[in-house]
Amino acid sequence: MAMVTIRLPQELRDRIDKLSERSGRTKSYFIRQLVERGVEEFEEELRELEAIRASIRAGRKDYKTYSMDEVLEHVGLTRMDIGMEPEGRQAAEKAGKVSSGKTPKKTSVAKTKPGSKGSPKGSKGK
Repeated sequence: MAMVTIRLPQELRDRIDKLSERSGRTKSYFIRQLVERGVEEFEEELRELEAIRASIRAGRKDYKTYSMDEVLEHVGLTRMDIGMEPEGRQAAEKAGKVSSGKTPKKTSVAKTKPGSKGSPKGSKGK
């Protein structure tokens, strides 16, 4: 059997020592068991990830892909929260449509009240 040396935080080392004392098994036994279980879990996760990647590359629709903005919205963050420029500005700068020193002007659309002359058909103010 091969020998491997690892550094562990003292708290983890103490926990393994107590486990060993209480069970009558060696520290090496517990460390081997933990490493083996961890490797099995990582191998399974990697197999699943590879299957997903292959499926996406093959054009299958088994898995939905999400844009960065969709993920950020889901977790309640913005691009600025993670140190990224807002997408619209970044894309416009790359395309050369906006100089890096100027912010594009925003335009607004006037909203009409329901029932007024400019309102859509069928809506009435109450």
